[in-house]
Amino acid sequence: MADAKFIITQSDVFIKEIPLDKEIVTIGRGWGNDVRIPYDSLSRMHAQVMRAGPNKYLIKDLASKNGTFVNDSKVREHRLKHKDRVTLGKYTLTFLLINAPGDS
Repeated sequence: MADAKFIITQSDVFIKEIPLDKEIVTIGRGWGNDVRIPYDSLSRMHAQVMRAGPNKYLIKDLASKNGTFVNDSKVREHRLKHKDRVTLGKYTLTFLLINAPGDS
């Protein structure tokens, strides 16, 4: 069972909810990704999210052309925190820990 998820939005419009239920989740516009976002400014293999332990996740940019941004800062690798906003092109992926402490 996943202990985290992404809420994907575009211009504050809900697109999809994605549970992070694998050790490594790949994101990009290519068909082989776990999370496929068919948008030209995303690389085929854009980024990956790795589970690093209970409630611990890292996002890593996979040498994408346009970059991966967390809370408006370009990152190569970043430990995700509850409610972090990952920006890929015109899409926002809000990272949420399920049953996060202090969140009801």
